[in-house]
Amino acid sequence: MFGVARSTRAPLTEPELRAVAQFMDGGGGVFATGDHEDLGASMCGGVPRVRSMRKWHWPRPGPNGEPVAPSIGGPDRLDTLSAGHDPLFQLNDQSDDIPQTITPRMYATSSSPKWAHQAYPHPLLCGPRGVIRVLPDHPHEGECYVPDDLAKTFTYDGYDVTEYPGGVAPEIVAWSTVAARPADQDPRKGRLNATTFGAIGAYDGHLAGVGRVAVDATWHHFFNVNLVGDPLAPEDPIKSVGFAASESGRAALADIRSYYRNLAVWLARPVSQRTMWWQAVWAARWHHRVSMDLRPALFGGPDDLDLVELLRVGAEAREVLATTVTRADALQWAGRHGIGSVDPELWESLRPQLDPWRQRAAGDPEQTGHLPNLTTSLLPETVLDAVVGAVVYALAARFPDPTQEARDQLAELDWPAEVRPHLDRALDLVAEQLLGTDGQLRALGDALVTARRGER
Repeated sequence: MFGVARSTRAPLTEPELRAVAQFMDGGGGVFATGDHEDLGASMCGGVPRVRSMRKWHWPRPGPNGEPVAPSIGGPDRLDTLSAGHDPLFQLNDQSDDIPQTITPRMYATSSSPKWAHQAYPHPLLCGPRGVIRVLPDHPHEGECYVPDDLAKTFTYDGYDVTEYPGGVAPEIVAWSTVAARPADQDPRKGRLNATTFGAIGAYDGHLAGVGRVAVDATWHHFFNVNLVGDPLAPEDPIKSVGFAASESGRAALADIRSYYRNLAVWLARPVSQRTMWWQAVWAARWHHRVSMDLRPALFGGPDDLDLVELLRVGAEAREVLATTVTRADALQWAGRHGIGSVDPELWESLRPQLDPWRQRAAGDPEQTGHLPNLTTSLLPETVLDAVVGAVVYALAARFPDPTQEARDQLAELDWPAEVRPHLDRALDLVAEQLLGTDGQLRALGDALVTARRGER
C-alpha cells in the first residue's frame, strides 16, 4: 500500500476494509507507507495494524486516538538529508549518491549473554554484504511507532478483528537520525532540531496465526528520484544519476534493493516460505561447490555421519545459499521450516536458544551473562550448519544424480519425512557436543576456582 491521498479523500469503505482484514487474518502479508503529515491516510489510516504502526493523521489525532504525524516544515520536521557535495542543504540532495545511515535493531537468543552473543538484524535488514544500514534520504519523512494499546478490536462490515491477537506486538526494527543544523545551512526549510525516529516497523503475525505487516516512514525510500537521480537536474553529474554516480553509491543501492527483496520474502505466507526453504536447499545440493564436496560413501544413511562432516558441508552449503538467501532467512527457515516441520514440539522447546526473533515475554530481557551461557552463545550458527548439512546429505542420499526423474519427483516429495532421519542424527550429534563442551567448561571453572583459592 503506497498511500498518497490525504485524509480529505474518502477513506476505504467498510467492505474494502473487511476484505483487507480477512486477507491479513488469513495469513496475507501487507506493506504500507506514506510520507509526511497525512499523505496516505485515505488508503491506510483505517487498516487494522497498519493504522497503529505508523503515524497517518495530521494536523489532529486520528479517530481512535492515533498520534499526529510529523509536519513537512518547522524545526521538528523529520529531515534525514545527508550532507551532500555542496555547502547548503536543498531538496535535490535527496537525489545524490549519499544515503542516510540508519540504526537497525539487533537481536540475540535469550540464552546469550550480552558479552558473548552473536547479534542479528531483523530479517528485513539482512543483506548479502551484511547488516543493511542505509536508506535513501529525504527532507520531510513520516514516522513509524509502536502502539501502547494492543487490545483494540474493530468490526468492518460485520467482520470482527482483534488487532493484535495473542499479545504479539509490533516493533521498530530501524531508526533514522536527524542531525541538528542552523538555519543558514538550509535557506528554504530553516533550522533543524536533532532527534531519532522509527524508520521501519514490523509485526510478525505468523507468531499469532495471522499475516505479517511492515511499514516504512516514507515512500521516498522507494521512489526513482531518490534512487537513480533527478531528471530536472541534468546539468549535475551526480544528482542526475543518483546512486549510480559512484562506487559507494552503487553499493548503497545494492543494499537498498536487498531491503526491497527482503520485504517480499518476509511478508510471504508461511507455506510460501516453507517452499522457498526447500527449493533453496535443493538448489544448494546441486551447486558445484557442494556436490563436489559431498562424500558418496556417506550416502547410504545418516548413522555414518559425524558432526564434523555435517558442519563442513553445512558451512559450504550456507555460503552457496547466501547468494540467494540472507543469513537471517537461512537461520529462521532452518529452525521454523526445517526443525519445525519435522518436529514442531522440539522446535518450540529449542526456540529460546535458536530463534533471535521470537516474541519475548514481558520481563524477559537479555541476560547480563553467566558462564554456562558461553556454551550456547554460538549455538544458532552451529545448529544451522548441522541442519543444513543434514538436509543436503538427505537429499544426496535420495537423489544421487540430477536426473529428470529426480526433478519430476520434487512436487510430490514429503520433505519432512525424507530428511527426518538425517535431522535426528544431526541434532543428536549437536546435543552430544554441547554436553561435552559444557562439562569441559565446568571442569575449567572448577580448576580456576581451586587455583584461586590456593593462591589465597
